Amino acid sequence: MNASSTKTDTVLIALIWCALLAAALILRPLLPIDETRYITVAWEMWQSGHFWVPTLNGELYSHKPPLYFWFMNLGWAFFGVSETWARLVAPLFGLGTLWLTAKLARELWPDVAQEIRNARAVMAALMMLTGLYWTVFSTMTMFDMIVTFAAVMAILGYVKAWKGFATGQGFWFGIVLAGLGMGLGGLAKGPAILVHTLPVALFAPLWGPATAHGRSAAGWGKWYGGVLVSVLVGVAVTLAWAIPAAIIGGEEYRNAIFIKQSADRMVKSFAHRRPFYWFLWVVPLMLLPWSLWPRLWRGIGARAAWKEGRGLRAAWANGGVRVLLIWAGVAFVIFSAISGKQPHYLLPIFPALALFAAYLLGSEETPCRGHRVPALVLGVIALILLIGLLGQDAIAPLLKKPLPDWVHVAQPLWLIPVVILAFVIAFIKTNGPRAEVRLIATLAASVIVMVHLTAAPAFSLAYDLEPAAQRVKAWQDQSRPVAYIGKYHGEFQFLGRLERPVEVMQTMADGKAWAQGNPTGVLIATLSESEMEPYGTPISVQPYRGKVLAMWDAARF
Repeated sequence: MNASSTKTDTVLIALIWCALLAAALILRPLLPIDETRYITVAWEMWQSGHFWVPTLNGELYSHKPPLYFWFMNLGWAFFGVSETWARLVAPLFGLGTLWLTAKLARELWPDVAQEIRNARAVMAALMMLTGLYWTVFSTMTMFDMIVTFAAVMAILGYVKAWKGFATGQGFWFGIVLAGLGMGLGGLAKGPAILVHTLPVALFAPLWGPATAHGRSAAGWGKWYGGVLVSVLVGVAVTLAWAIPAAIIGGEEYRNAIFIKQSADRMVKSFAHRRPFYWFLWVVPLMLLPWSLWPRLWRGIGARAAWKEGRGLRAAWANGGVRVLLIWAGVAFVIFSAISGKQPHYLLPIFPALALFAAYLLGSEETPCRGHRVPALVLGVIALILLIGLLGQDAIAPLLKKPLPDWVHVAQPLWLIPVVILAFVIAFIKTNGPRAEVRLIATLAASVIVMVHLTAAPAFSLAYDLEPAAQRVKAWQDQSRPVAYIGKYHGEFQFLGRLERPVEVMQTMADGKAWAQGNPTGVLIATLSESEMEPYGTPISVQPYRGKVLAMWDAARF
């Protein structure tokens, strides 16, 4: 494990990140409704020049703090308004998270050789980057990459603070860094950042004395005083936006950001929408292909690993590992207890899981093919997908429901190279876990890129709203009123660069009444094909999210 190996891994990380990003930007449109909604909020912020209080379709938007929208607008100020920059923000924070995770690896185990710390750092980054859920979600226009970056930043701050607590130097730097991380997370997505960060600080007596720096002569009062200061710094950063925004936005917005989007949301989330154990079976799927790697499971439970200090029982004696287990474990339990679960809520614990996995892998270099299982599974999945798409005409009659239109335009031949690559990689003999990580990571990234190439025409057919948004823009420029029937999430605002809101009707009956009062206008609705017949012949129809997006002249509606 020398410097050249670390450079090789760093180059591989950069290449994989660039490949995943290019596949997403080039082959996948902005996906409704979340991606189009968030970029619309940033667009309206740019249009209005009002940066404190976000809006969506001209209405106050209180569901998310403004940090993500600020970063989009900052890039537009330098490079001009473009979809590309808006879609780069989250991946750049994802890349920053990989860098912080590597730095954290070097801080958690200061008592081991630098070569081993470097190996753990790059293995953790590669595993995190190429886990199934991370590869997809890190390129999406969502908030959770910023929250994950902020969480790792705060944890790194607390680890540095402990080092300063024990040695007498750097304590307050670490505390302020942790506070800034929590403030960044608060400005990105609200108080959920505390779930991912504060337990590590509060449970310092469990991990601090077990680190290489041992117990400090200073009392615990100083430590918890520092933790309080870090929380106050985070709160101050968040309130620096929230207080002026509450004043500018008025009572409705003030109640929304201080009550409905914090305490009220937590209370209402206990509506038992998903069971407590839901994450137990979802997380292994999110971590594919790494959750299928036998070497990792042997590292957790094998007696040999215990003797080498890497098994789960022996790992608990390591202070750095305790940090990771507290970080991931407490957040996992809390989010499991809240019934309103979404997979991306757990993204901020992925760095902890990746670092723990890197620790378990050890540093031995013995020839083996331990990567065969995940490689073969990826190959079989790609092969099944290939056969299914090629034989869809034979499969369709066996299904209860017809296949959606977008399935027929997929290009399955792109999967052939990755099937071949998977079976070749499965039989390559390596010299240890680090080489296996490289092979599995390369294969996982290749699968994601080839799936993007396969699905690109389907993405365009089923989700690309830019042509429809351009029609809306043209009608508005002609002073024709436009109304959407149903729940409107701002899908057309940015894609059409609209300068005026779209009117919203709640029901089709409301749409009929609106059409009578606006005979030169245009009505838009998302319906199934069977629901369209009573409303006349539309002027435009396109597949959209399993239904159709239809547009009518109001005079003929």
